[in-house]
Amino acid sequence: MNAGDKGRSLRVGIAGLGGAAVNMLPAFSRSPHFEIAAAADVDPGILTEFKQHYPQAETFTSVDAIAADAAVDLIYIATPTVLHAEHARAALRQGKHVLIEKPMAVTLDEADAMIDDAERNGVLLGVNVKHSFEPRIRMMRRFVRSGELGRLRMLNSWRFVDWLYRPRTPEELTPGWGSGILWRQGPHQFDIVRTICGGVIRSVRGSCHIFDPARRVTGAFSAFLEFENDVAATVVCSGYDHFDSRIFVGGFDGAKPLVEPGRHARARRELASHAGDPAWEATAAAAERFGGGRSDGPAAGSGISSGWLLGGPLIASFERADVRLSRAGLVVDGDEKQWEIEAPKDQDGRDGRLASFYHAVVDHRPLAADGRWGKATQEALVAVERSSETHAEVPLSCQVSTVDDVVNFEESAPC
Repeated sequence: MNAGDKGRSLRVGIAGLGGAAVNMLPAFSRSPHFEIAAAADVDPGILTEFKQHYPQAETFTSVDAIAADAAVDLIYIATPTVLHAEHARAALRQGKHVLIEKPMAVTLDEADAMIDDAERNGVLLGVNVKHSFEPRIRMMRRFVRSGELGRLRMLNSWRFVDWLYRPRTPEELTPGWGSGILWRQGPHQFDIVRTICGGVIRSVRGSCHIFDPARRVTGAFSAFLEFENDVAATVVCSGYDHFDSRIFVGGFDGAKPLVEPGRHARARRELASHAGDPAWEATAAAAERFGGGRSDGPAAGSGISSGWLLGGPLIASFERADVRLSRAGLVVDGDEKQWEIEAPKDQDGRDGRLASFYHAVVDHRPLAADGRWGKATQEALVAVERSSETHAEVPLSCQVSTVDDVVNFEESAPC
């Protein structure tokens, strides 16, 4: 039976059992369309732990080995960013569909090679920008398409988080493209903005910042995006926060703040207390890997889909209304009234991402967030880097349009 035959689940191999895989494994497990068939990692202890949870799955110590396994239809790649191109190409050349973590690669040449391999071997390459499949984001995009609030004119996405003061792996703190908050968190933020605005950015003006010399990678960035349809957007992110910008979306639950006061200061003090022991940080960061037991989880009281999405205010300005995120869904501030639209509570952007991939394989629907889309988001990251270096606006040339309505909310709900 060929991969993707109707009525049959896709057998998934997990490459890299770090924090990204920990986040995605529940979605694969609850979907009726996927079966966890294998995993690969360089850490034998983690593979042993994985086998205890998924006894039916085979384990491997290299991506080449899992890519050669005939029992695997699709490989989800969650290895370090610098290895994405190498590992994706190994899987694509073996005729496997690939779902790769963001960003899909470090250089645009690497992205091109991955796209070429997918097309040459007749398989699908998708990027796991799961937050762009969240019901709130798709609902906001539908306002853009319907025109019921007038044209979209402006979009602003801001996020302040303690990312730089959590324990980080060595590759995350190595200076250069592919590391720092722009490359690690920026792909989600840029992808959400591109999804809502239609996808095609005309130009970028951006800046990257290192505020703490003890953490030598970009810890904050800001960018102004001009879209082909004349929508203007700002994307702002800081990993040095002294507060959590979720407060602008979630507010307070009675007298209890959404974020515990002082938590971030304690995280800084803990890092400082271990400054003379670099091995401590690597060990602490490893707690996010499979079996490590550490998970931030979604924002309390806000539903399964809102953890990262509620990272800060996201406001779409239409001609006749402003639309913003809320805990329950979206708030629409119109000319004459304000109202709230609830989002489905039993769905997650991961479910939408996986459902879209399954239906692209089985039903030959267009694949949203495919390799060319991933390259376009990556081009925006490169543009921010170059603009920061040159203090100039950077035109973009590899952009593609949003693929709309490939999966309904009902189709993405877990069974």
